[in-house]
Amino acid sequence: MDCRQVVFSPEKSQERIHKALQVFPRKLLMRIMAFALHLLGAKRKDVATLVAMPEESVKTLLTVVMRDAFPALRDRRCSSASVAVPPPVSQPLSVSRDDEGWNIALNSQDQALSIPANHPVQARTIVLSLLNARAISAPECASVLGISTPHCRTLARQLTEHDVAEVLIDKREGQKQDYRMGTEQKAELIQQLVARAMTGHSTSSEVLAEQVSKKTQVVLSPRTARWHLHQLGLSNIRKTLPQLVETLKKTPVDHRQHPTD
Repeated sequence: MDCRQVVFSPEKSQERIHKALQVFPRKLLMRIMAFALHLLGAKRKDVATLVAMPEESVKTLLTVVMRDAFPALRDRRCSSASVAVPPPVSQPLSVSRDDEGWNIALNSQDQALSIPANHPVQARTIVLSLLNARAISAPECASVLGISTPHCRTLARQLTEHDVAEVLIDKREGQKQDYRMGTEQKAELIQQLVARAMTGHSTSSEVLAEQVSKKTQVVLSPRTARWHLHQLGLSNIRKTLPQLVETLKKTPVDHRQHPTD
């Protein structure tokens, strides 16, 4: 940077330094100016004269700043006089689901938002909006809403492009009929979910719909699979089922005879 053509005004310099001293301690400001003059190509001797510092002090300052970066500009001998107080750590936002609905804990002051169980569209809107704001993760969003993680990401992305009515409110007629999901299909859906959850395979609605369709020769959509999983109360057992099985393995088997039907 060649500053030889720049005109420096002593009056303006004095005025600006005076204003800066209202914010910066004098020693800190002189250290900043010394480093800046050094970067602009001034000789160390001239820098020392301009900032009223011994030349050896300027040499030491430049060495330490080039090693430790900007924190070294502060005089560490005076650092105890102004100890930086870290900002309070806020509690992370959390979302949960129970029989009564959805609960969103807003902060550490016991402030929470409760959404009734019969308001699923409202819950999806808020939870997906939190996902878009990166306040919660996609797996957490999926677990709370009872849908797959990829489907969560798809809905969240669509919600940034369209209004709630276009994304989350189903306008189709008759999509909840059972004509595609007979007893055989429901049994296969449950079997696939349990087997895959126990073996660590994917339990997404896309995979389950594909497997049920292959086994029963009935074309089943991922949307229908998700709806029936929710209706059967199976949406939330993906994580709890393996733990339950492990617990039962450690429990002695009851060999008592039971009457048959």
